[in-house]
Amino acid sequence: MKSKKSFFKPVVVKQDLKQHGWVSIVYFILLLFALPLEMLKLADMEYVIFSDYKNYFMINTEIQAFILFSIPIACGLLIFRYLQTEASVDTAHSLPIRRETLYVSHIISGLLLLLIPVLLTSCITFLVTTSIDEFNGILTISELISWTLLYILFTCFLFTLTSSVGMITGMTTVQAIFTYIFLFLPIGLVSVITFNLTFLLFGFSPAFTEEALVYLSPFHRFFDTYGDINTYSSLEIILYILFTILLFFIGLGFYKARQLEKATEVIAFPFLKPIFKYGVTFCSMALGGSYFSISATLNWNWIIFGYIVGALIGYTATEMILQKTWRIFKLKAYIGFVIYSVIFIIILFGIRSDLFHYENKLPKMDQISEVYFGDKWAMQEAERNDQQLFSDSKLYIQDVRNLHEHIIDERELIENTSYVENMNYMQGMIIYKLKNGSKISREYHIPIDPMKKILEPVMGTEDYKKTHPEYIQLNTKEDISRIRISPNVPGLNAITISNKEDIESFKKAIKADILSQTLDSMYYPNSGWGSIELTYNSSDASFNNEQIPSDFFTESINVDWKKSYSNISNWLEQHNYLEDLTVSEKDINKIELAKLPEAFQKDSELHTDGDMINSENLFRSDNNILTMTKNEHYLDVVQNLIDFPEGNSYYAKIILKNGETWYGFLEEEHIPEEIK
Repeated sequence: MKSKKSFFKPVVVKQDLKQHGWVSIVYFILLLFALPLEMLKLADMEYVIFSDYKNYFMINTEIQAFILFSIPIACGLLIFRYLQTEASVDTAHSLPIRRETLYVSHIISGLLLLLIPVLLTSCITFLVTTSIDEFNGILTISELISWTLLYILFTCFLFTLTSSVGMITGMTTVQAIFTYIFLFLPIGLVSVITFNLTFLLFGFSPAFTEEALVYLSPFHRFFDTYGDINTYSSLEIILYILFTILLFFIGLGFYKARQLEKATEVIAFPFLKPIFKYGVTFCSMALGGSYFSISATLNWNWIIFGYIVGALIGYTATEMILQKTWRIFKLKAYIGFVIYSVIFIIILFGIRSDLFHYENKLPKMDQISEVYFGDKWAMQEAERNDQQLFSDSKLYIQDVRNLHEHIIDERELIENTSYVENMNYMQGMIIYKLKNGSKISREYHIPIDPMKKILEPVMGTEDYKKTHPEYIQLNTKEDISRIRISPNVPGLNAITISNKEDIESFKKAIKADILSQTLDSMYYPNSGWGSIELTYNSSDASFNNEQIPSDFFTESINVDWKKSYSNISNWLEQHNYLEDLTVSEKDINKIELAKLPEAFQKDSELHTDGDMINSENLFRSDNNILTMTKNEHYLDVVQNLIDFPEGNSYYAKIILKNGETWYGFLEEEHIPEEIK
């Protein structure tokens, strides 16, 4: 005896294919243009670097993303559109077909409409790849299988997501909006919360959260694969498969429980309405606080105002949406808002009062195995490249811990000087590796001027200086092919070093200077002598194409040539380069100094573009121009030139004997007494 139970109805599938078959055709045509036709077009172009296309996702990435994140979602909207209109939903459910059978039948229909174009495109792409010799050696059959399976997986994921979202709303427009919100909600919510915590919790660091953000959005993760051969990890693929299966059953559960009369309702289930209402209220509140924290430079009155206004706007908007009217301004409608506000105030008070002792937490010396202090970007880059920047020096650990303790004690000073003009700051990150395997990370916006004394023992050590990006790059890049030194002095030409022995010895000089820097030379540098560019071969350098110059496949490390870098200057002098890259007294004709007016940034007559000073107008103005003609003071001026004015500054005009003019800023303390 045949079972009367059927998981799907062929007649429903046929009807869907007949009604929405055009979606499959559009999907197929778009994929053809995005992949195989694009490959044929590239094959006919000149100067194409085929090795750049390491996988099929790197061909027309933006177009592939647009297709992937639009067509499966559109298909889900169309397949289940009948649920959102009262007439069609009554008709569909008057048939002698169980709800789960209808749901499964529609899911099968949608998947057939979407997966057949992907498989056909994959077959055509295989034929195109084998016909193009340049691609045939790079894009293997395994790459094509990987592209096909991943595209199928994401197509299924997005279609089932859209379908399950359609079960909780009674409007197609809202279904589309909610689908895209769910795609971006995790990354948006975590970003907003972590940003708020940066000013709610003293020392909170979002560094490691930032690294994980891209994995919270399928859209951002898709673009993150650009340039990466190993597009998705096995764990990610397994999670997407599990989420797809989970979404299928969530949609089925909601479909079976859904009431037919909920068509045209924004939210089809009453228990979801509070979640929607207070979820939007929270997001709107967090955005309001974030906005005023930026625009009002962490003024707490404005931040609280932002929280209140944001929450009020979000709550009011959701009430209007749910009640389908703007006439909601009654006391009863805002009882929920009052309750929400009380709960939030309690939570905010708990965070600000540091109930969990986050802000004052300081590990003991015997608990710490290694420590890092420095720039968070350097640490993030090191983490990506599996580089070790932590130090296990007990003395350095103690110095960093002392600094951290001082920062905690001087919290009020640090917060009050966070946005003072004309003050040097550093974004310092402290990470402790504890002996129990855990980590403690903190991040602070540290004013250097008032904390210079406590910073020097840490920042003066080699352990700290070895975390500088330039030093890390010099240590990791062994295949430097040439070094180009470009002077800042106008009229002088750059030099190039290509001898292997000279390159190695010059690298040692750079590293020695980086390790010999003082705090003053790091954060109060004078205008440098020039810039140094160290060029090395990139990962594509092995690609062979006679039409493309060999130096096309190069990358570079850029280092400032500071005037305090004595090892570099000595090396250049020993190799007879220094005279061609710098100036001496005999190269200068005279120096003119013009006092900068206090309001020079607002004086349009003294400016050309933005904050750039119009030198001609300044030196033709009513300022008392000081002129230096004694060459014994020339080098003092040159050595003390700075790039940006600080305090009482002069604008220096250095007239060279080669006919060029060199400009810079000079602080008043460095002006010779006899010409003041």
